[in-house]
Amino acid sequence: MASLSTSALADLATGSQNITGTRTTPAYGDADLKDNAGNPGPFGPYTWDYSYTRSFDGKKLLKDIQIDFSFDAGLNYTAAQKTAYANAAKAGVASVWDNKYAVKDTSTGQVIPIFVALTTDGPFNQKVQVHAGPGRSDMLNWYTGDSASVNAHEVGHMMGLFDEYIGGAVNQYPNPTLSNDGLMGLGALNANPVMYARYYQQYYDYMKQLNPTTPFILTAVPEPSEVALLCAGLFMLMGMYGRKRQG
Repeated sequence: MASLSTSALADLATGSQNITGTRTTPAYGDADLKDNAGNPGPFGPYTWDYSYTRSFDGKKLLKDIQIDFSFDAGLNYTAAQKTAYANAAKAGVASVWDNKYAVKDTSTGQVIPIFVALTTDGPFNQKVQVHAGPGRSDMLNWYTGDSASVNAHEVGHMMGLFDEYIGGAVNQYPNPTLSNDGLMGLGALNANPVMYARYYQQYYDYMKQLNPTTPFILTAVPEPSEVALLCAGLFMLMGMYGRKRQG
């Protein structure tokens, strides 16, 4: 189901669309192919369903994934603890995905921020079982010891992204896209994985679908430290210019 309207504020078409599909990767490799832990192939096959709602409201691009969290009985979580876990997972995923890239309208200079939201009030796109302690997570099985990057990696699968490490659900084998530092690769094991532009390509494609004649580009958002440095440099130049005029 999709809806479409016109935003007077941004003068761009807005919309909302439910996206569902299935990714399937065949088995690949042989005993000579090893994953990062030294385990031999072949790997796979892998199949998973992705599902989310994408939208543009004239101000921001958003992908909303509705997750039904269920908790192992052994956790003995109270309702408050379940809510706290869900809220922490939402915040952690957002901290990894949000404000890393934006879609820019080059004809007006308008920058449209990109966000990912986890919501838990249904109707649900995915059902996630939560287990105690550290463990080998996958898209539908999370652990209380998971980092924000691991959760964000699994959310990437919920949006249809492939793995980028040998042993995972890679695309286009024998020439897959691999990364040692990206979120969908081995970077998911780090606190600050690299967020590559390809992870956000679907947002750009959706804006072009809504506004096919608008000249958009996908652009990286400067880190806060970069912005601070730019502002500091600007203020320094302004101060030097002011002192020069007074001298």
